[in-house]
Amino acid sequence: MKNAKNILLVGLLGLMTSACEPEKQVVEKTYRPVQYTKVVPTGGLIKQTFSGVTEAGLDAQLSFRVNGTIAKRLVKLGEKVNPGQVLAELDATDYRVALQQAKASLQQAQANQRNQKTNYERVIELYENNNASKSDLDAARAGAESAEAAVAVSRKQLESAELQLTYTQIKSPEACSIAAVLADTNETVAAGQGVLRINCGRCIKVKVSIPEQFIRLIKTGSSVQVAPSARPDNVYPATVSEVGVAAASGGTFSVEVLLQGECPEMRTGMTANVQFDFSKQLTAGSQIFVPYLSVGEDEKGHFVFALVAVNQDVYRAEKRRVTIGEPAQNGLQIIKGVEEGDLIATAGVRRLLDGMEVKLLDKPILSNI
Repeated sequence: MKNAKNILLVGLLGLMTSACEPEKQVVEKTYRPVQYTKVVPTGGLIKQTFSGVTEAGLDAQLSFRVNGTIAKRLVKLGEKVNPGQVLAELDATDYRVALQQAKASLQQAQANQRNQKTNYERVIELYENNNASKSDLDAARAGAESAEAAVAVSRKQLESAELQLTYTQIKSPEACSIAAVLADTNETVAAGQGVLRINCGRCIKVKVSIPEQFIRLIKTGSSVQVAPSARPDNVYPATVSEVGVAAASGGTFSVEVLLQGECPEMRTGMTANVQFDFSKQLTAGSQIFVPYLSVGEDEKGHFVFALVAVNQDVYRAEKRRVTIGEPAQNGLQIIKGVEEGDLIATAGVRRLLDGMEVKLLDKPILSNI
């Protein structure tokens, strides 16, 4: 009986001791969730589309080359005009008077030239007969030469006056349409001040801004496709006509493409989409393209974070150096550093560390798995 009491006492003491001990807390390890994609080979969606604005083949602002008051505007807004057709005229009264004065000055200079020439010939005869001095001969010759020079100056003044008179008209340089009227009848305009704006040429051109990573792939004469934004199903063939060599604002380069053939629905000022195909510039065959956000860059170059399985749910982020190639519509080409089947992080690359353990989000992005 005594032994039973001792056993009961020991058991009670053990229970009291275990109750006083602090309960151990289990800390569950957390992992950063990451978006990912599976690396698969692809031909590369190496077509890029950029938005631009249509312009006429020749979009010019016409002006008079002399000052004056507009006497006539011979065309209307939207009117089609022929090459050499007179579009507007200044009041040319003052220029006609100047032309008449130039003609009169030339006639006077020519009369004086004749007199001086006759006098010079007479002095030569007198000098040969010893009836005129050497100084008389030199003076007569100088008078004749001066009169000849005066005639040359008068002729140039007459040519200038004739040109000034022709400058009182604006003529169409080619078959065009009147796009805008900037000054009208009875307005006084200065030389070089815009009077009419014309759009010329059969075909429309489209001006687009190209980002710097694509500009080196675009060459003059390359074929492109153009579609008006309002009717994207209507596609027109076009050719690159000009490629900018200096970057504009925002680091973009100006490129112009010229539509080929008839394009009746395309008008100046419309927006249009221009599609460039870079397949000839890039390496043919299967290539590896990854999302732009999956590629980071530091002082050693470009890198990605490959995700290597640790167990069924946990992956380890491994920093891998990569060699990048050409940009494309579906991402950035990777020449070296990753292989088919690799899993790589596609977002938050800057927040990952080499060797960090992570968990994958349920759905990959830009992947076929």
